Amino acid sequence: MRERRHAAGGLLTLLIYGLFALFSLLLVVIGARVYRNIVSTGRENTEIRASFSYVANKVRMSTREPGSVRIEERDGFDVLILRSAAEGYETRIYYYDGALREAYQASDQPLSPKLGEKLMELSGFRIEETDTGHLVLSAEDEEGNRRSLHLYLEGNSV
Repeated sequence: MRERRHAAGGLLTLLIYGLFALFSLLLVVIGARVYRNIVSTGRENTEIRASFSYVANKVRMSTREPGSVRIEERDGFDVLILRSAAEGYETRIYYYDGALREAYQASDQPLSPKLGEKLMELSGFRIEETDTGHLVLSAEDEEGNRRSLHLYLEGNSV
């Protein structure tokens, strides 16, 4: 009889250790998923903020003269055109093939979207103008959440 109790006690101990190991493994898996989601969200937010900062700084550098910043539709793309200090050249910022891109080209050259330098990958990016002298930059993350930045162009009508 004593052996049965000893065997039952050993089996109970083994069962408790097994449950502890199972729950520990489950906790590690859940923690890894949470961590992955936090890192992914942080990366997306960083990319969106970086894209906004980059475009805003480029626009601010170009707003010295009236008309140096404009939005045009070229080959089906909304393109932010920033006139360069070098005569006959311009910087073109646009969204193509899942990435924000930039091209520095002669003003008379056609837009070749594939040749633009890839700045950062985004799920979506739009540049719009308003009637009140603002540029509205909108970016979309992988979950479809949109964030926007409004830029006022002082002394420069778009």
